[in-house]
Amino acid sequence: MKYIILLFGFCGFLFASNTDISQTDFIERVINFVIFVAILWYFLADRLKQLLQNRKDGIINKLNEIQEKIKLANQAKIQANNHLEEAKKKAVEIVSDAKKEALLIKQKYDEQYKIDTENLFKHTESLMRFEQKKAENEAVENVLNRLFQSDVAQHLSNNEYIKIINKKVS
Repeated sequence: MKYIILLFGFCGFLFASNTDISQTDFIERVINFVIFVAILWYFLADRLKQLLQNRKDGIINKLNEIQEKIKLANQAKIQANNHLEEAKKKAVEIVSDAKKEALLIKQKYDEQYKIDTENLFKHTESLMRFEQKKAENEAVENVLNRLFQSDVAQHLSNNEYIKIINKKVS
């Protein structure tokens, strides 16, 4: 519509000028052009409108698809962040449990170490007492054997034997 007004404005400008338009075919050409545009508009306007509408609908559909994909991506991101937070909490919990378990195991082995050490000391003490008694018995037996094999043994009394044995053992 703007173009038709501009065209008529241009025609008015030509008539207002001092040139003689009667010797040109400008008016006929303008009329032919207007008729041509009107025919084109009549036959192609609906198709052009339909083409533009289809293009508009296609763009709207693509935009809706992209918005839906963005929405799904945001939901997936939120879900992934939730899983990440849960994983972090679980990792902290696992580390905490591992530290507690390590402490319990350490305490268990410390207690077992103490018990084993005490048992080892008791066993060593009893073994030392046993070896000491064994050594005392061997010393007594050795002294008695020497006494009985010597000539002096025939002249000693039981009390003297006991005194000699106590001296050797001490």
